[in-house]
Amino acid sequence: MKKFSIFWVMSFLFSFLGFYLIEHLFTIKPDVISGNGNLGILIIMLFSPIFIASYFLTYKLAKEQSYNTRNRKVTAVILSVSLLCCALLVFPIVNYTNELIFALGGPPAEPDSRIYRFGWFNQYTNSLFFNVYTFFLTHILAVILGILTSLRNK
Repeated sequence: MKKFSIFWVMSFLFSFLGFYLIEHLFTIKPDVISGNGNLGILIIMLFSPIFIASYFLTYKLAKEQSYNTRNRKVTAVILSVSLLCCALLVFPIVNYTNELIFALGGPPAEPDSRIYRFGWFNQYTNSLFFNVYTFFLTHILAVILGILTSLRNK
C-alpha cells in the first residue's frame, strides 16, 4: 500500500475515534446534571489537527482518483452517489438533533431546558456537532469538493 494511502487510513480512523470520544464520552446525557463545564472542548482542540488532516487527505485522494479516472461516467456516478448520500444523511441528522433537543427540554432560550442560557455548544450538545452522521457527511463533502476540483482542472 502506498504511503499516502496509509496516512489517509490512519487519519480517517483517528478522526473517527475523535468523533466517537466526543459523542460518547465527552457529551453529558440529558438526564445527568453537570456543573463542570464542557470538557469536550479539550478533546476537540486535541483532535482538530487530525480532523483537518483527515478532511484534507480525503479531498486530495478524491481529487487524484477523479483526475486519474479516464472514464467521466464513473466520476459522474461517484459524484451523484456522494450527493445522494449527503441528501440522505440530512434526515438522520435532523432527527438526532430534534430528539436531543426534546430530551434536553428545549433549546437554550427555553427557561425549562437543561441548557437554558448555555448556548448551543455546551457539554450536553457536543454530540449535535460530533456524531457519526456529521463525520460521514463532512467526509463525503470533502470527496465532492475533490471531484469537483479535479473536473474543473481537467
